Amino acid sequence: MTDEKELEFTDKQRVLIMMPLLIGGFIALLNETLLNVAFPQLMSTLHVSTSTVQWLGTAYMLIIGILVPVVAFLLKTFSTKKLYLTAMILFVVGTICCGFSELFPVLLIFRIVQGAGTGMLIPIMMNTILEIYPTDKRGAAMGTSVLVIVVAPAIGPTLSGLILQYLNWHWLFFLILPLALLAIILGMITLENVTTLTKPKIDVLSVVLSTLGFGGLIFGICSIENMGFLNSTVMVSLLCGIGGLILFSKRQFALKQPMLELRALQYPTFTLGAVLMFIAFMMPFAVGIILPTYTQSALGLTPFAAGLALLPGSILGGVITPLSGRLYDKIGARPLVIGGFAALTVAMFFLSQISASTNLIMLIILQTCMTFGISLIFTPTQTNSLNQLPKEYNAHGVAILNTMQQIAAAFGSSLFIGLMGTVQTKHLEKFKNPSISQQHAAIISGVDMAFTAALIIVVIGLILSFLIKRREISPYLNQSNLKKE
Repeated sequence: MTDEKELEFTDKQRVLIMMPLLIGGFIALLNETLLNVAFPQLMSTLHVSTSTVQWLGTAYMLIIGILVPVVAFLLKTFSTKKLYLTAMILFVVGTICCGFSELFPVLLIFRIVQGAGTGMLIPIMMNTILEIYPTDKRGAAMGTSVLVIVVAPAIGPTLSGLILQYLNWHWLFFLILPLALLAIILGMITLENVTTLTKPKIDVLSVVLSTLGFGGLIFGICSIENMGFLNSTVMVSLLCGIGGLILFSKRQFALKQPMLELRALQYPTFTLGAVLMFIAFMMPFAVGIILPTYTQSALGLTPFAAGLALLPGSILGGVITPLSGRLYDKIGARPLVIGGFAALTVAMFFLSQISASTNLIMLIILQTCMTFGISLIFTPTQTNSLNQLPKEYNAHGVAILNTMQQIAAAFGSSLFIGLMGTVQTKHLEKFKNPSISQQHAAIISGVDMAFTAALIIVVIGLILSFLIKRREISPYLNQSNLKKE
């Protein structure tokens, strides 16, 4: 039953449907990290502090985190094509206005508009895969989409460094416009409506509680780095977030048509996958900030060179991610995820041992090893988790996993960078006028502490990965339909 609609699509139709979704998702996620390297230039031209300019990243993640749970409702209310074009138009409008911004508040407002488009695009892309591909082909398809999720943010700093070497920060927005417009044109031509619309009634209280819960939690987590965990603003935000999520969860279980179907979490394989995705997703965003900071501060690299050092890992991720999806279709998730966490453990162990004698080549190798591990984890875990859900939970499962990923990215960045900064500050407090070598030692001690914490978390993920069952067939896979395919 569940595969009848999937079988209506030929391979050519699936490619044409996915093309605009993949291009749109790539541009939106590239934009998530594109500004990181430009922060010093933005601070200078817009006359804002470090803590202020970081809101350009925080607000982007915040709006995505708030929107993703709502998209599960939107996917059941509006057609795929209409929702996609709305998301892309929001993104383009935000991008154009960001490019012409001359004042920080204006830039921040339209950065949020960009984030609103991104928050809708990724769940649309994931849900469409579940709608148009049969279960035994989802691994390869999901691998392509996860390739976008992994590679786009990874190459953001490198591309940004290259652009800023020749042009000012406004061009970070202008240069992605042609691709965004291409994605809109392709969407108008090739995208088909693939979801069954149930037109659920909007529950305003659920939207309010979702916004309070996810917004408060992500805001609080993102603020830890600058304000400290015990800061009153951080504590109130986290408490509001946790309280909002508890009330939101109770509300969903009480509704006949919940905005976000949390009953998906009653499936053990899905819940385990969500936890593993959370752990894995903490790493690339944190390492993507820590290593460029370390290589610029301790090794004296330029922003472009620091971004370029991450490129080999990004290239390897681009190769391994789709391959891991194809391997999942053949051997299942367990060996791939265990192997991925093993590679992550090795990378984090050696990164936690960084010293003054650690050279750039070694850092590139370790970052590449980390990317290899993550590329083995993402696609099999996500596909395996979603395959265990009945079809009516697809949109909700996608929304839950995407929300977990946004919270993980915010939490990982704040936790590891906060630890690095705290240890670095305590180390420098010992000296009245620290020398260059003492400053480098402080940076190294902070980086070591951040990666030690990451190592502990990754080891937990490695242990949990052994709980994944050996090659298992989804209970919602219709074997007779598979034979027809």
